[in-house]
Amino acid sequence: MKLSIKKINAQLIPNFRISIGVTALLLSSLLVACSDENTGSTTLNSESPNLSLNIPASLTGGLTSQTQLANVTKSLIHVSHSIQVAKAGSGQPCAYTGHDNKDDPFQNGYETSKFMISIMATWTCIADLLIDVSGFVAHNGNIIETENNNNAADFEADEPTHYSVADESNTQVTVRLYYNYSRSQPPVVGEQAQFYISWNELKNGDIEGRMVIDGIAVDRDNHDNDDPAMMRMDFSYTATHQAADLFLQFDENNAWADGFRITMVKDLAVNPLLKVFEARGMINMKAQFVPANNISEIPGVHLYTVSDALGNGASIAEFQNFSLPLELNANFANHLGNYVFSKKDVYYFEHDMDWEYINKTVLSAEYRGARTTPTTGGTWLPFDPSLDLIITGLSLDSDYFTGEKCSLIGDNCSDLLNAVFEFIGGFAGQQENQGADPQDWRTAEINNADYLTTVYPNGFDWTDAFEHSFTPTAAP
Repeated sequence: MKLSIKKINAQLIPNFRISIGVTALLLSSLLVACSDENTGSTTLNSESPNLSLNIPASLTGGLTSQTQLANVTKSLIHVSHSIQVAKAGSGQPCAYTGHDNKDDPFQNGYETSKFMISIMATWTCIADLLIDVSGFVAHNGNIIETENNNNAADFEADEPTHYSVADESNTQVTVRLYYNYSRSQPPVVGEQAQFYISWNELKNGDIEGRMVIDGIAVDRDNHDNDDPAMMRMDFSYTATHQAADLFLQFDENNAWADGFRITMVKDLAVNPLLKVFEARGMINMKAQFVPANNISEIPGVHLYTVSDALGNGASIAEFQNFSLPLELNANFANHLGNYVFSKKDVYYFEHDMDWEYINKTVLSAEYRGARTTPTTGGTWLPFDPSLDLIITGLSLDSDYFTGEKCSLIGDNCSDLLNAVFEFIGGFAGQQENQGADPQDWRTAEINNADYLTTVYPNGFDWTDAFEHSFTPTAAP
């Protein structure tokens, strides 16, 4: 039996590309400037704050190969693909593999979690890099030209043309990067930059800060309407916890998504063999990926992952109120109907990235009409099955598609969709349910997953979300 596997996968798991082109992290311009000022070789400032979360490879997909990191003076960051940026002097990259299948980050709950966490690992590393490099530049607030001249033949639109570093107080530093300004009309002090990061470090080592990026302005040549337009990351590090909260606002022309939020907390005060890392994600949708008649619900995506210090963990990808039109054969006008469903994808993984337990379950499913599949008389070849063949092929009750069994609009069709997903298991890159719940600390955490409830910093909308200001909560 073949229930149009490619079509189902294309509908359920769209090519979800989250990319924000933020580039040129001062590696060439700042380091050239500080070499001129210091008249010596450039090394990273080991005394500056370190924002590295030291996330296990099982959560990020691991580092990309060194062949992808040849250019350390320029970065074009696409968080759903390889990221080409390296820490100067040490060779430590801000480049993580993320999910294995670049066209399908929703392949399973684990792949989706790596997609999410690799984004966070990248941006905390980039913030760390900027803080590191700023230690070699005068903190006088002056706006300095970089080597990237927008009137030159070798101008790179995705690299800054100017930058500044300023001390806001004895403990707070701010770095600003400006893009696409000319030498004759440079930015002026007080003008909003396109890339902003400010952080405050106390004497006890606690650090908090904020990074804000205008995704369109810094990558105008590569920006797509589906891409995020603005990004903000808040971070807070103490001796007992490290936390980062990342907000992505999508381009207003994105037809289906408004925002994506990722949070990550590392607990430094617990048993390292229990929950050390917790990552949560939420995509705020505006419309269905695949619109279908008689389905008006707005879908939702929630992600949740936990891991111990070694990288053994578990993840959930929960898709809520998604539409699923099951057109079996358009040439024969054979349509199994439209459905709205919610699905929970649970995946336990080990530190070596191997699976331990996989359980995908349709939590709810409703029939919403449009079924034209004949009751009998269908064929497998050519693919034009009738309801009786589908019942047999999916091992459904013999009286399925009658009475209240997924027959009338509003009927429960969970058995049908669970059977469909069970059938898809093992095909088209989808893994089937397998293994057994280990019933360890992960089970308790997953069963009590704490999902995000908003993608907005203020909880309601994007008002003032991307202001270039940061006021520390702790006094010096």
